[in-house]
Amino acid sequence: MEKLKAILNKYFFFWLALLLIPACWALFIPGYFGASDDIHIAWLYELHKTIMMGKIPPRFVPDLSFGFGYPLFNFVFPLPFYIAEIFHLLGLSLVDSIKALFFITIPISLYFMYSLLREFTNKALSLAGAVLYIYTPYRAVDLYVRGAIGEIVSFVFLPAILLSLIKIKKSDNLGWVGIGGLSLAFLVLSHNITAYLFFPFLMLFILLQLIFLNNKWQFLYRIILMIILALLISIYFWLPALLDSKLMKHDTVFNFADHFPTILQLITPYWGYGASVPGPYDGIPFFLGSTNLLVLGLGLLFLVTHWRKYSLNQKIILSWAVISIFCVVFLMNHRSTFVWNSLPFLTYFQFPWRFLILTTFAIPILVISLDNFSQRGLLAVILIFLTIITNGSFFRPQDFLGRTDTYFINRYIPTPVAKKEYLETQEEYLRLPKNTKIRPDRNFPLVYSEEGTIENITKINELDTLIDVDSKMGMKLNFSKYFFPGWVAQIDGQSVTIVIGDPYGQILIDIPAGMHKIKIAFEETNFRKILNAISLISFLVSLGLVKNLWLRLKIYGRTF
Repeated sequence: MEKLKAILNKYFFFWLALLLIPACWALFIPGYFGASDDIHIAWLYELHKTIMMGKIPPRFVPDLSFGFGYPLFNFVFPLPFYIAEIFHLLGLSLVDSIKALFFITIPISLYFMYSLLREFTNKALSLAGAVLYIYTPYRAVDLYVRGAIGEIVSFVFLPAILLSLIKIKKSDNLGWVGIGGLSLAFLVLSHNITAYLFFPFLMLFILLQLIFLNNKWQFLYRIILMIILALLISIYFWLPALLDSKLMKHDTVFNFADHFPTILQLITPYWGYGASVPGPYDGIPFFLGSTNLLVLGLGLLFLVTHWRKYSLNQKIILSWAVISIFCVVFLMNHRSTFVWNSLPFLTYFQFPWRFLILTTFAIPILVISLDNFSQRGLLAVILIFLTIITNGSFFRPQDFLGRTDTYFINRYIPTPVAKKEYLETQEEYLRLPKNTKIRPDRNFPLVYSEEGTIENITKINELDTLIDVDSKMGMKLNFSKYFFPGWVAQIDGQSVTIVIGDPYGQILIDIPAGMHKIKIAFEETNFRKILNAISLISFLVSLGLVKNLWLRLKIYGRTF
């Protein structure tokens, strides 16, 4: 047995790589598969174009809605696209950049989950819990059924946040405050719905820590500092998204009441690649996982029978996991409708089954309850084996379609002319600006007017344009972009007020008689510039705290 342990320890990373192969092998098949959220590839294309214009951070993209553009990244979580953009700038295609992003989330989330569990139990059970975290069926749904880029990335930061809280309690170094602030900020920037979903449970974990902690005030001070840092790092995104939401129409394609999974769906080993539909006949699976249910059952059993044997820290995190699991199972049940109707912004979740994010995270934590099992090593090996055998087959797409960048550009990018594929699809679920009475249904000239003469149009980039006009009586100039704060216009170098045109909410400028040079551009407002500066400074402060911790650990020959 000792010889076997030595071999396993010596080739640990080799065995770990083998364990991950079933989860990610499909990502190495050329081309993209049939994930439902494949529009994200087109959104990466739009982000790339906007960054190449020097519009940093990107907010308004140029091509959506028949070229009327859209304030996409003012509202849509940007971090996954930033990371994918790095891969794209390194030479990967749009498709391969998204798949590379998917891939790196697997080992990184395993590392953070392993590190979190290692605070409470031995290496073997920690690895078993981390492997279960990777191979939970809902992770396969996100990867290969939905292609839900935001949720996929958010799984990296959930364990990192709790790990930071635990380290903050144990360590005097503020470096873990910096890591916690970055992790929480990155969760907000990765998927704002997941962040909103997770935040009450994060508060519950902090409260449980405070109840049983002697030095409450020092811990509370550092947690408050961590949260403030996180909010300031991400403030350039979440505050404009919140304030500017009033400028958009409040509508959604999906009604949350149609998408409650049943208890039977959570425990029945069904798998499929369909959609979420009203009633219990969904094509998309909501199965918690066979080994997950086994760990849940064993965890509850051991908690009842071995409660006195656990340390205080183990009791805290296990209690948190159990409370979280039962809370989210209730919130996924139709009997919680009154809660959905009462809490603000909860209806934006659209799908109650999104709370599977929390069961995916919390159930593997229950391996800590098996810490008192006499044969922990053997049990861990059995759990890893069962996890991969029972859940590993889910980690593949329904079809390897081999789709390349061209397919997604034709399907979702309607400029310079909308292709047949776009006309059959469109992005109908994007919320329209409030002043848009009807959605454009065709491509329009970038600049048009029923009066006067447009002498020349010079595109500085896909958003900023110079226009020469000549009008004897004055004219109304239409610019075919949705108006949104940040658009500015000048006539002969003098700023003028933009009018919102009918019926598309396009940019409209009143131009006096004569020959004039018009400039129309999208810029950051002064308010957003201030928020950008706050975010950058807070990010650098957090990095400084992390660097200080890293240097200190390096001196003592330790790692995070």
